Amino acid sequence: MLNVKPNIPAVLGGQPAVTEALPAWPPNDPAQEAALLAVARTSQWWSKGGTEVSTLENRFAAFHGAKFATACTNGTHALELALRALGVGPGDEVIVPAMTFVATSMAVMLVGALPVPVDVEQGTWCMDVDACRQAIGPRTRAIMPVHFAGHMVDLHALSALARSAGLPIIEDAAHAHGAVRGGISAGGSSQFSAYSFQNFKLMTAGEGGMLLSNDEALAERARLIANCGRPEGDRSYNHKVLGSNMRMTEFQGAILNVQLDRLEERADIRSRRAEQLRDALRPMNNVHLQAVASDVDRHSWYMVVMEVDAPSFGGMSREKIVEALVAEGVPAYRMYPRVNDVPHFAGDFARLGGDPAALPATPVSKRLAEQGIWLHHRILLGSEALIEQVAAAFRNIADHAEAIAAQS
Repeated sequence: MLNVKPNIPAVLGGQPAVTEALPAWPPNDPAQEAALLAVARTSQWWSKGGTEVSTLENRFAAFHGAKFATACTNGTHALELALRALGVGPGDEVIVPAMTFVATSMAVMLVGALPVPVDVEQGTWCMDVDACRQAIGPRTRAIMPVHFAGHMVDLHALSALARSAGLPIIEDAAHAHGAVRGGISAGGSSQFSAYSFQNFKLMTAGEGGMLLSNDEALAERARLIANCGRPEGDRSYNHKVLGSNMRMTEFQGAILNVQLDRLEERADIRSRRAEQLRDALRPMNNVHLQAVASDVDRHSWYMVVMEVDAPSFGGMSREKIVEALVAEGVPAYRMYPRVNDVPHFAGDFARLGGDPAALPATPVSKRLAEQGIWLHHRILLGSEALIEQVAAAFRNIADHAEAIAAQS
């Protein structure tokens, strides 16, 4: 371990613990600039006339062990595409985790169906398979787990449940580019898996999405919907299904092809740095890190997630702890709210015919929403010294917790 001296926290007038430069994200890469310029010099900026997006689709599917891929405008649209391709709509229910970014449940509502949030496992904070089992009812049409922070849900158990219930799985893999658990890649086995290329994501073009599938008929229907209901190569306005324009541009495809080249290397760096940070924070009894299941082959580390024990931080609120970390130079954020606590949820759930008061209890999700913190993955692409400084920031804040709380 590198020698990092204790410091007065920055919120108390000390110098920030983090002095190493944070890696840029989105990443700076001359190859991206060259790829963009190459597209700009063509007359094919549209994916239906170029090759960058189709190349990305083929490569991304192969990387994840999936058969088919449809690039699209963003990760939320990728989820919508999957739902529409499956025929999910008004009167239907889709089981989602209560702990996830709101786009997961919003996609369900946007097709007119009801998202049913169920609790997550304590530790991994991925969908609890038993909670999912208990939520299946006569109106359930699909299960939509989230590979939370890059840790894959237990797909072996969830797939067995889905098969017995006759339900498709739509993996929300927005956090899980390149993740593998129990020998199964995210997107490698389910009917659909949806990826995001939004600005924070592990591969990014600012926005963008990808829908992977292992069912040819479903994949073709999703592709039609994303292309205004129109088959590939159509010149006679043969719009076969009700669709929309969810197409990705060649510029996005060019950037993402370069980033796919770097995905394996960056995943390995994140894995090593995440283990270093976890080792450094493990002795702190007021910080509880995300558990990693023993059968995880690769956690993609979109976020470093933890619960903080506020009382042992001198009574500081979780928000004050985040504020103190940010002052130290750590890219820290408060955790998402439970999806059923997001302001729009109850009203829209009722409008679609549901009773918010009848939803399952989700105490683990509630606690993480109230006590959770996450750190941006860019720190995991930095040096060993940066990781030690991030850990020092946590220790400094804990050591001076009462003084910081008194300042509040």
